[in-house]
Formats: sequence, structure tokens, C-alpha cells
Amino acid sequence: MNPTFVSTQYLANSLVLPVQQAQAQLTTAITEESTGQYADLGLQLGDQSGYELSLKEQVQQLQALTTGNSVVATNLSTAQDALTSMSTSAQTTVQDLATWTAGADSGAQLQTIGQTALQELTSSANATSGDAYVFGGINSGAAPLNDYFSTGSKASSAVETAFETAFGCSPTSAAAANITASQMQSFLSGPFADLFSGSNWTSDWSTASSTNTSAEIAPGQTVTTSTNTNSPAFQSLAEAYTMVAAFGGSSLSTSAQQAVASAATSLVSQGQSAVTQTQAALGATQSQVTDANSAMSSQLTLIQTQVGNLDNVDQTATAAKITALTNQIQVAYELTARLQQLNLAQYLPVS
Repeated sequence: MNPTFVSTQYLANSLVLPVQQAQAQLTTAITEESTGQYADLGLQLGDQSGYELSLKEQVQQLQALTTGNSVVATNLSTAQDALTSMSTSAQTTVQDLATWTAGADSGAQLQTIGQTALQELTSSANATSGDAYVFGGINSGAAPLNDYFSTGSKASSAVETAFETAFGCSPTSAAAANITASQMQSFLSGPFADLFSGSNWTSDWSTASSTNTSAEIAPGQTVTTSTNTNSPAFQSLAEAYTMVAAFGGSSLSTSAQQAVASAATSLVSQGQSAVTQTQAALGATQSQVTDANSAMSSQLTLIQTQVGNLDNVDQTATAAKITALTNQIQVAYELTARLQQLNLAQYLPVS
């Protein structure tokens, strides 16, 4: 037989390891109670860790798309506001042209109508959302519509050149009074109209890209999120307003000025119709963004619930565990203290 040596020191030390283990478990439990999640998800989930990671990646994707959609929604709203201003301005211009009457000194009034409308069009076309021009297409970093009234305007120079080429004089020349209404109509529908289409438009008027911006608004769903100043709405309105601004205050006869007003009225109506169509298209996109956000919100709630079921601790069970571990450690401390107080001499008979 081998003798077994037992001492109070040995008994006291025997509780050290269980206490350390209990303290480690208590620290973990307290952390889990404060965060609401398991301290070691890998250990807790095991082979479900990959599934949990996949769910969190889906959450991040949906949150990123939702954040991006807020920018898209703001840009679309800005574009709609600008188009509404354009439509309102067009309606006002049509009314002003309808009430205008050709006569003595009426050319200046006609010119003012055109200048005001063209300036408003330029302002609306160059609307911005953040740092982006909403009608610039993918070239959203530059103002899409050039200012006709700016110094060195290529558009203004092109109009003057076209007029002089067609009639051999400038609009303000006395010789312009000899231009008939029929000749003016032919000019407006021919050489003048050519200035507002094709390469002439993109060279002298617009710096926008004809490729519109697009965005993924939901997983697998990409939509067009803008329009640009190369579309018919902008071209028709610019053509109408420019002819009134350029030739209204000229030396044209009253019949030729009336031809200008009539041609402009028709073009403004076309432009206003095109604006309405553009608003409808952007409105459809706005509805798609709203629907996508609603669907993703529901999906996010479902996935986050699944993640929570995997990651989140049972608060009631964790609180009970903390209480049990605290009591266990307290008892161990008390036992250790009592064992350390034991002394063999207290039990030896006194001789």
C-alpha cells in the first residue's frame, strides 16, 4: 500500500482550478448579456457558421442597395421638380405668345418672352442633386445645357451665322424688314431647325451624354434613373425659345414676327408634351424604387430575424447562468477560506 498524504493546503488548492473555470465562464456570460450575442459564434454555431455568414452578407447587400436607393430617389425627385418647372414655364410662354399681338414696338415684348423662357429652361436643365447634374446622363459632372446668353456662346454665333447665310443680313439690319413671312417660315423649319439636332446640338448646346444613368435598386433589378438634355423635350423648347429671343427684337416685319410667334407656339406645345412623357417615365422609375425598398425592408426583417435566432443569446437563461456562477464562485471562496483555517494541532490531544 502506498501512503496518501493529505493536507489542508492541498484541499484548499484543489478548488483553485474550478474557481478559475467558473470565473472564465462568468466573464463570457457577462459579455454575452451586455452584447446580446454569443461571445464565440464559431464555437456556438459550428457547421452553421457558413450559413450565418451568408445571411449577414445578404443583409449588407440589402442595406447597401437601400442606401443607394435614397440617392436615386433624391435625384429623381430633383429631376421631376425641374421638369415641372419646365412645363410650367412652357405653359406660361404659350399663354404669353397667344396674347402677344404683332404691331409697333411689339418686337421687344416678343424678345422678352423668349429670353425669359430660355433662361428658365437653362436653369431647370442644369438642376443639380448633390454634386451631380440630373440631366447630364452619365456625364453628370458638367452643366448639360450651355448658356445661350453667355459671352462667346457657340449656339448664339451659330444662330446669327445661319440667319446671315440664309438672308444675307443680320436680324437687326434694316434689310431684314424685307423678309417675308413665308421666307421666315422656311428658314425656321430648315436651317434654323437643323441647329437643334444631331451634331449641331451636341456641339453648340449640350454637353450631356445620351447614355442615361442606371442603378441596381434591388438584387438583380437594374433601372434607368435619369434622362438627359439630348432628348426631344429640351431640343424643342430650346428651339422655340431661341427663335423668339433671337428674332423677336429684330428688324423683321410684323408678318415675319408673327410667323416666328406661330412657329414657336407649335414647338413649345411639342416640347411640353415631351416633358410630360419624360415625367411619366421617371415617375415609373420612382414607383419601382419605392416598391423595391418595401420588398427589401420585408426581406431584411426576415433575414435579420434568422440571424438573431443564430447569434443572439437567451437573456433569461444567461442571467440565470450568471447568478449560478456567481453563487458557485462565492461558495468556493468560502470553502477555501475555511479549509485554510484548519490546523492539525487543533485536533491533537493535549499531554
